Parts: sequence; structure tokens; C-alpha cells
Amino acid sequence: MRTLTIATLLALAASGGPRLPAAASALPPLQAAAANDNRIAAGTLANAELHVSLDARMVAWYPDGDGGAGIPIQAFAETGKRAQIPGPLIRVPLGTTIVASVHNAIPGSVLTMHGMVDRPTDRDSAVRVPFGTTHIIRFRAGAPGTYLYWGATSARTIHSRFGSDSQLSGAFVVDSPSSSTARNDRVFVIGQWINVRSKNGDPNFDYELDVINGRAWPHTERLSYERNAAVHWRWVNSSFGSHPLHLHGFYFTVDSRGDGLADNIYRNASDRDREVTELVEPGSTFTMTWHANRPGNWLFHCHLAYHIVGHMPIAAMLAGKDSITDDDYENNYVRHAGMGGLILGITVRAPESRATMADPAVVQRVHLRVERAADDHPGAPSFRYVLGDGDQTVAEPGAVGPPIVLTRGVPTAIDVTNLLNEPTAVHWHGVELENSYYDGVSAFSGYGDHVAPMIDPGQTFEARMTPPRAGTFAYHTHMDDVFQLRGGLVGPLIVLESGKTFDPSSDHIFTITTTHALSDILRIFVNGTFSPPAITCRVGVLQRFRFINMTTFWVKSIVSLTAVDRTLLWVPLQVDGANVSQKRQIPESAVQIMTIGETRDFTYKPTHAGELQLQFLPGPHSPNMVTVPVHVVQ
Repeated sequence: MRTLTIATLLALAASGGPRLPAAASALPPLQAAAANDNRIAAGTLANAELHVSLDARMVAWYPDGDGGAGIPIQAFAETGKRAQIPGPLIRVPLGTTIVASVHNAIPGSVLTMHGMVDRPTDRDSAVRVPFGTTHIIRFRAGAPGTYLYWGATSARTIHSRFGSDSQLSGAFVVDSPSSSTARNDRVFVIGQWINVRSKNGDPNFDYELDVINGRAWPHTERLSYERNAAVHWRWVNSSFGSHPLHLHGFYFTVDSRGDGLADNIYRNASDRDREVTELVEPGSTFTMTWHANRPGNWLFHCHLAYHIVGHMPIAAMLAGKDSITDDDYENNYVRHAGMGGLILGITVRAPESRATMADPAVVQRVHLRVERAADDHPGAPSFRYVLGDGDQTVAEPGAVGPPIVLTRGVPTAIDVTNLLNEPTAVHWHGVELENSYYDGVSAFSGYGDHVAPMIDPGQTFEARMTPPRAGTFAYHTHMDDVFQLRGGLVGPLIVLESGKTFDPSSDHIFTITTTHALSDILRIFVNGTFSPPAITCRVGVLQRFRFINMTTFWVKSIVSLTAVDRTLLWVPLQVDGANVSQKRQIPESAVQIMTIGETRDFTYKPTHAGELQLQFLPGPHSPNMVTVPVHVVQ
């Protein structure tokens, strides 16, 4: 079973298991669907009513751009117009009544429409539209927000919709009076599709496509903003999967979160999370704002490693090239596929004279080596980061890099020397870099013609940064992510306030990663091992716990601090290296769900001696717990 499939199967198992669609085969003569950038609203608006006419059709889908092979898929179209993936955008002012005419032109199907209900609401109402019929649906836009409408011909829930009906989705936006005339935002809809074939009587999940507004990287839209622009995005997850979405180089604020039916808009600044990674669940939405105050090329992408891997050529998939074994798929295809899937490329523009500013003089220099480590599983390469130069080196015993400790405001150079027999690159996760050239995405990071190279074997790359804030961050590979990240190329990056030193007796770092061996793929490492050593805390001494989740597909790892008979309380301090608001720095249950790409910091002050434990679960239903004993002494 392929690693990619495991995460998918876990999600599908939780939904009760869908009815499998027919396998894709030769392309029939179908109209080509257009990729919908969600800039133009559908329908005709007059007298506080929007009239929109939608057809559900079979079309040919080209997620890699027009031309080449297309995938037979079901999609929505405005009547008389070309079909779109995602479906036509429904966007109206607050108080509008939508009159939607939905026609089902998909032979042999019953189309079930969801999300076409009055807002606000906490309950969906499914409308059945048999083949060849038209149904009129009226609903009211009674609350501003970002919503979702979707259809299905085989799936019962959006969590189990992954086949031929997986792209029957569209965004539904209700503008408040203050925003209805100034729509300076963008709307992005996430989609997923899996081809399923019967292989020896069992379902064979042999191909996955992950798209943004109907396209997969490198064919997703390239975005460009003037320097210092305020950027507003609306995200709609119409897929069956969960996606931890990560922005390089900048923080963003979360302005709202919704479930597709209702939207919770955060009116107070203290309620808006400031972060670099946001988990968006199936059928849910969120909106975000960030300020493009530094020029260069930057990425926004899903941090689930398998969702940013280039897919097999569509023509090969349609031709039924399914003889490849699971190991061959992992080691030969995914290993060399390059980036693809859920990725947006962003350029922040600046006047040419200010596009590449000189770096400040280096005050601190760090030497980081990338090496092979002992391969304890056949066919599963292991790597490691080593700090220092010559005989003065530091390496962790497990499959995780040693902490790099920097000081806020101190200009630093990190010399990365590649001693592997393959290229690599290093991304400084969560750090607000002044210069995108050092961001770690080879052939992309930088500006204009000044673009970062990959670090070839035997080469050294100097990365520059002046960290503007103290907190918990990470460094990790950004090349061949599935293998190099899973193989051990990740470590904590800790930034301290000026004058502070790192004290491991009260400051504890826990890095959660996925193991490099396929045989252990359902387990996680904590600090590079299945059996981390115990830690010791003193009564009355404030402890800081720094958690970093860098697994490759466990989107909901659980961390908890417990006593023998109860769960304890701790105080949240930071998310992704940024301080939480003062009103949220209060004791809460010491159980935390962390997604991939997140860092979380908590403080805890023991009140009496005894035995505690930190527990780490890969996911909510996993039996594979990792426990760290915590000895509290006087």
C-alpha cells in the first residue's frame, strides 16, 4: 500500500467508506471545462434577487492547463456557457435572495445539491435532482461570510466524495454593506480527485490530484502584489481531505472560520489568530489577511508533503499504467516528481532599485551540514543535520536535527554544506526573512533574475536572516520533501530575546516527525525516536514546552500533559512563534491538537513532586502513542 494511500484511506474509513466510482478510461468527446479563478460572479442581480442557472454536466478536465490529456469529470456550468472547475462563483450583497435553477445533464445519475440553504444556518438541506430534470432552489443570503455549495452523484458526505463527482463545488460569498463595492479579495477553492481501479478484487487508489481553483502547480495562478499591499484571501475546502495551509515569509491573521454553512467572523483583533499555518477541514472555510511588506517570490502551500508532489502524467494514468508497485511508486516516482499540487506562487513587487537590498553585516555565523545517517531499514534512506565545523559538531542521536539557537535582532549567516549525493535545500519555517532569496525553494526563491539555486552535493549555500521576534520555529528540507523530510532533515530553530540563554532544564523542545521507513509509517518520532528519554522539572520553576509538528501526513497530532489520575492545565504562550493575545494567556486543559507545520508553546509550573507524562498521538484514532515521562522533583 502506498504511503499516499494510507492518509487517504484513514480519512475515507472515518466517513464509513464511499461507493467507488468507475475507473477513468479513454476520454469521450467532451467539452473542456475552464479553470475558474473566482473573479466573476455568476447570474443576474436585480431588485435584491440573484437569478442563476446551473447545469451539471460531464466534461473534460485539464488540471495541467489546456491541451494534452483530459479527465472525464462532472462539473457545473452556467446554462449556455462553458463549464467551470470549481463551479460558478455565487457572490451577492447581504440580504439578497438567490433563485438557483439546477439542471442535471449527467446521464444515469441523481444529483444531490447541498449548501443552497438560507444563511445563517447550522443544518444543510439536500435537494435531489434526477437526470434530465430541473429544480428551482430559493435561499437567502442573510449573514455575511464565506460559504460552499456542492453536489454529489455517488457520495453521501463531502468527506467521502473523491471520484467523478468530486469537482461539483462552488464558492458562495455574502458581502457585508462595507465590502460589497470594494471586493479587493481573492477566492480560492481546494479540490481533490482520486482515480480508483479494481485490482485483484480490491480498490486500488492509484492516482491523486490536488488542485486550487481547478489547477495543480506549476499551473496554478501566479499572484503578484505591490509592496506593502494588504492581501485578503478567502479559502474554501471543497475536498474530502484536511489541508494545513502554510505561508512562507509572513504571518497572516485569521479573520473568520466557517463550516460551509455558517461563518464565524472575528470582530475583535484579540480573537484573530496570528500564524503561518492554518488547518482547513473538509467543507470548511477561512479568510485571512497578510501584508506584503517585503519583495520577492514566496510560496503558499499545503504542508501535507504528499499534497505538494507532482503527479504522474495524466495521459499515463488514463492509459491504465498501474503495474507499478508501491515501493517503486514511492522510491522512483514520488522521489523524483518535484513540486506539484496545492501550491500558489506569489511575487511581491518593488521598485527595481529596492528589490534586492544589501544584507546587514553578519554578527553570528552558524555551520550546518547535511549528511547521510545510518540506514536501519532497507530501501529507506536516512539523513541528518549536524551543527558546527571540524571536530566541534553537534548531532542529535535520533532522526531529527539539533536546535539552532539565534538571538532576536542579530544578523546571522547559516552556512549549509551538502554532503549528500543528491541536491537539497533548507527552508526556515516561520521566520520573517528580509530577503526571499534565502527562503529555501530552489529555482523560485528570490526576485527577478536573482533566484536561489538548489544546494548540489559538495556545495555550500549561505542563508542570511535577522530574526525580528523571539519564538519557536523550524528548519527543514524543501526539496524532495516526502523522502528528505521523512528521512530526518528537520530540526528546531529557537530565537531568544537579547541577553537570554537557552536553559534545557526548564525549556523543553519536542519535534514530531514521520518515520523514514514505510513499515513504520503509522507511527511518529518524537525528537527522532519512538522512546524519548524522560525529562525532569522542579517544583515552583516555570517550565516552557515547545512543540513542533513536522510530520508528512498526520494532520491532527495530539499532545497532552497528564498526571496519573487527571489531565493538567497549562498556559498557551505562542502559536507559530507569535505571542497569543493576553486575554488568551490563561490556564487551559493541557490537551492540544496540532497540525503539520505548526509550532505551539505552553508554560506550566509544577506545584508538587510526582510523576507526570507527556503523551503524543499521531492522530485521534491512532493506537501508536509515544510517551515522555516527566519527573517532578523538589
